Amino acid sequence: MRLTRSNQLEDEHRVRSCNGIILLLAAFACLCISASASTMEEDADHWIKEGYKQMWKGSFSQANESFEKALQIYDQAIAARPGDINATLNATNKKVLLLVKLERFDEAISILDSTIKSYPENPEAWKIKGFSLINIAEKSIAESNEAENNEAKNITAENNTAEFNSIYNQSLQAFQRALDLDPDDAEAWRGRALAYSGLKDHDEALKASDKAVEIDPGYGQAWLDRGILLLEMGRTEEALFALDRALSIQPDNLDALSIKAEALTFLGRYQEAEAAFYQAMDMDSERYETGDSEVDWLL
Repeated sequence: MRLTRSNQLEDEHRVRSCNGIILLLAAFACLCISASASTMEEDADHWIKEGYKQMWKGSFSQANESFEKALQIYDQAIAARPGDINATLNATNKKVLLLVKLERFDEAISILDSTIKSYPENPEAWKIKGFSLINIAEKSIAESNEAENNEAKNITAENNTAEFNSIYNQSLQAFQRALDLDPDDAEAWRGRALAYSGLKDHDEALKASDKAVEIDPGYGQAWLDRGILLLEMGRTEEALFALDRALSIQPDNLDALSIKAEALTFLGRYQEAEAAFYQAMDMDSERYETGDSEVDWLL
């Protein structure tokens, strides 16, 4: 009996040892996968920077090759962790944003629709769709405003406005779906404010902005958006307060600094405006030298 009991104890010890080794190997594998996915995204950012550098040099063919490499890396990152929803959505978001920047709207929308079908009850998926649609609308508006033929631009202005409003309305619906799933999502409220701003409904935009900074007072980008909105509404003092809040959270936010200079100019505070302007110029120069000025994943 003693021999049998001894054998049982030895077997139990071996089992515990094997289980411990299995757990360690599993943990190590997870760390390797996480590190690999993180490295993939860093590699993608590298190729995006290279792409913009080539564009600045006028080497558009090489730039496109760099962007394609970044898109392929995002695909690899998505495939690497099929069970990690957050990682999948993060890589999908970056891929869609790059496609929008490259004006490949149809591809971006196709991916958005596929993402929603895969994760219909995930607020992040709906926010990705909402913000991406806003990017598409703003990119399209910028292209429309750059039209050289003013007469032709006037003829198509009404049609363009209807098209842009349709995109903003789709964006608004996406953010509303996210809020249905999570009413306290500050990002979704910020997105709702941006969509209403695009529709020129400033009152509703301000209500949504109120909610975003109420839920998350440390949300620097929401304060920046609020500053821009208030400036458009002619409420310059309030805009300046919001921009200062944004800069207190994100001191290196170039957009907040540039718009602050604009607000100070409207208020007749020219010396302060000049100081803010030159600070923004210095900051932009540093980013240009490193190739980072165009690699901005914040809306």
